[in-house]
Amino acid sequence: MLKSGINNLWSSPIYKTSIDLDLASKLMGDIIAIEDITSPTPNSLDNDLTERVPALKNIAIEKFTDYIALAFDKDLKNYDYKLSAWLTGSSGGYSMDLHNHSGSPFVSVFYLMCEDQNSGGELVIQDPRSNANRGYLPDFQDHFKPIEFSPSTGDVIIMPGYLYHSVKVYKSSMRFAVPVDLQLMLK
Repeated sequence: MLKSGINNLWSSPIYKTSIDLDLASKLMGDIIAIEDITSPTPNSLDNDLTERVPALKNIAIEKFTDYIALAFDKDLKNYDYKLSAWLTGSSGGYSMDLHNHSGSPFVSVFYLMCEDQNSGGELVIQDPRSNANRGYLPDFQDHFKPIEFSPSTGDVIIMPGYLYHSVKVYKSSMRFAVPVDLQLMLK
């Protein structure tokens, strides 16, 4: 239903939060103990990090619960859900092409180790309204620009899975991020 005045519709809530640096370090240590960080295992159901690192599962559930409550006024406890997580980006030269997370209504990225915030590797999130900028004069183009985020250790980003995003080339020697997808089902 439209109300009188401005109606900001079709929002794409992006949640920036963080975890304690000690917790980020603990999670990284837990992952190093089970994963070859020089050649991370690709995303698959058999290698889900939330099943192999219980602390990651707990913090992911906590952060998704907060996000869903703040952005949608819903309680995650009212749904059955499945998490899926994997390790990405371990060395300089890492980047990721434009993609979304089809099949996952919500996605997150836990930045567990970011050696240098000024070494590239920005997360770039696109406006989901394809061609929405058509016909607008240059004065209006700022409303359609991609969002660029330079992560630090401990940062967590949560967003709808339909948002297309990419990662610019990371130029330093070491960075680790853990994407976590959340799939929801009715109870």
